[in-house]
Amino acid sequence: MEKNRLEAFSDGVLAIIITIMILELKQPAGDSLKDFTALWPTLLAYLISFFFIAIYWVNHHLIFQIAEKINVKILWCNIVWLFVMSFIPFATAWVGSYPKSFAPLCIYFADMFVASLAFHQMYYLVLKAKNQKFVWTFRGVISLITYFAAAVFGGFCPIAAFIVVALVSAWWIFPQKQKIKPVKF
Repeated sequence: MEKNRLEAFSDGVLAIIITIMILELKQPAGDSLKDFTALWPTLLAYLISFFFIAIYWVNHHLIFQIAEKINVKILWCNIVWLFVMSFIPFATAWVGSYPKSFAPLCIYFADMFVASLAFHQMYYLVLKAKNQKFVWTFRGVISLITYFAAAVFGGFCPIAAFIVVALVSAWWIFPQKQKIKPVKF
């Protein structure tokens, strides 16, 4: 399979995910600014989710710029990653409605954790197909730990979990240039 087909499919799925998220936003109950500001938990969850998806979209393109060929493992890993990403609108709507409840917070941040795991696996497979070595970055490890910790402990301090996850996610806005070395056998 050519990589541009995989990228085009992924772009389409991510566009649909973002569209579903915006359609899930409900208008304020009234016409005052107070009614609008009452939606802050939902708007915050939407903002974090939108940028989470956008950051992954950019990094997905960067990964596939270095890919030379797509094998079945990469294809299925991409499908798994898209599956996990497709859950974001549901998790966003739920956590937006119940921003201080443990279960919605756990599901929301767990989805981010699993998306990050699947994405790192996809990156590993792309590098392996090029006969290059995957090296965990400090940022990658911190991201996984943060998403996991937010999923497990976010219900105890939701505001802190949202802030830390937003900051760690924003860290990925600026892609990291990694020196990639061929694997020596």
